[in-house]
Amino acid sequence: MDLLEAWGLTGVITALVFDTTASNSGVHRGAAKLLEQQLDRKVFYLACRHHILEVLVGAVWENLFWEGQEPRESMFKHFKDVWTDLTTDNPTTLSIRQKWLNKKKKECKEILQEILRSEKPPRADYREMAELTLIVLGDTPPRGIHWSRPGAIHQARWMARNLYSMKMFMFAEQLEYDEETVVKLERLNLFLGLYYTPMWMSSTLAADAPANDLQFMKDMMKFKRTDPEIAQAVLQKLENHKWYLTQEVVPFSLFGSRPVTKRSRTLLPSCTPLRSQIASDEGNLCSLRVSAKTTLADLVGPESHLLLDTLGIEYDWILQPVATWPRSDDYSNALEYVSNVKVVNDIAERGVKMMTDSQTSLPQILSKNSTFFKLWNTTVSD
Repeated sequence: MDLLEAWGLTGVITALVFDTTASNSGVHRGAAKLLEQQLDRKVFYLACRHHILEVLVGAVWENLFWEGQEPRESMFKHFKDVWTDLTTDNPTTLSIRQKWLNKKKKECKEILQEILRSEKPPRADYREMAELTLIVLGDTPPRGIHWSRPGAIHQARWMARNLYSMKMFMFAEQLEYDEETVVKLERLNLFLGLYYTPMWMSSTLAADAPANDLQFMKDMMKFKRTDPEIAQAVLQKLENHKWYLTQEVVPFSLFGSRPVTKRSRTLLPSCTPLRSQIASDEGNLCSLRVSAKTTLADLVGPESHLLLDTLGIEYDWILQPVATWPRSDDYSNALEYVSNVKVVNDIAERGVKMMTDSQTSLPQILSKNSTFFKLWNTTVSD
């Protein structure tokens, strides 16, 4: 807080982005809560969507490969060691029979193909996951089928685990896994392919977050028909991670890629004015009840005015036909804010990694080049 004040930033902070660890998101002593109290005004709580998805896939892994079986790291190490011995020209793909799952499969393939064809393709590991997903679903990525050698794997990298598990499933026959392991890899890949990868690839879009999360919860409720264990494991974790279905954040959906319905236009005008004080029940996400019939309009409440109050704008434009919204300066200001607000903390994590790496490598650089630095110092002195 002292640093924020020294830099003159306390007056412009409108949102906090954080991993959902207790030290950050605790209701009473979490860093987000304490910082909000210091600011003496309400701010948006935007839990890192990548962290949330890592928690979800972690729950699925624990459900399928619990302690007591062969350690996951041993499976990954073995796969990495034999990779060069595998024949990769005939990978196994998912066989999906249910009509509604095949519809989901088609939607997923269209989403991923569009993302991979965009002018700004995702970073390397995200692109690999999207391409592997297309392959495991029986499709071909825009740049063709390319296989990357399995990379580093450790406890913190769920992305690497996903990449490994897709390849392990597609080449399970050559790896001579037992039937139980193959079935579990197939179940995992069905979840990753139809639900997880599309969510991950769109997770940076704040405007689509409420609608995507609501649809994801409904999808998991329906997925219980196919795999009740995985679906229930995900839903249990989601009960504590409904950050984008709160009254404050739901109005972001007015600026998303999904069509604005007549009912969703009432998201803001139907609410009473926002209370000026900080809500006392902030973070009580379990109180949100979501069913297969829930809509975003059902989730609004008194706190849904935060977006307009934060930006100091009116909501008259919402009462007008949707086609006229872009003519409103208030709409344009809100659209710009929601389009640019961050909902993942990848930048902060990369900054921390750079600092950590520099602490490790700088002494080595100085040691290896000590003669050069001594010579340079002598030359400068002369």
